[in-house]
Amino acid sequence: MKCRTFLMAGMMFLAVCLFACQPSDTNVQQSVNEKLTATPGVSAEVKEGVVTLSGEVPDDASKMAAEDAVKGVSGVKAVTNNIMVQAAVPPPPPPAATDTSMMKDSTATK
Repeated sequence: MKCRTFLMAGMMFLAVCLFACQPSDTNVQQSVNEKLTATPGVSAEVKEGVVTLSGEVPDDASKMAAEDAVKGVSGVKAVTNNIMVQAAVPPPPPPAATDTSMMKDSTATK
């Protein structure tokens, strides 16, 4: 009976220690913010170990890089990636070339 009591007390102590060792959301938030300094335009919110990313980046590679960086942070249980990728802006059309041969012809007839 004594052995069982000590075993139960030991298991309770171990459970409390393991729970206390979990990083707080504040600590996780600080670590996540440090990781995201390389990705401008992205912000994060941490709640119960779940990180929600938001913001806007120029391409998919930046979006995935931000998510991968955050996944490696101790205390992160899951990542919700709400980062938007900026729409690609098409290059402006080239300027229309002026046909100088027509201009010469029109001045020659005058």
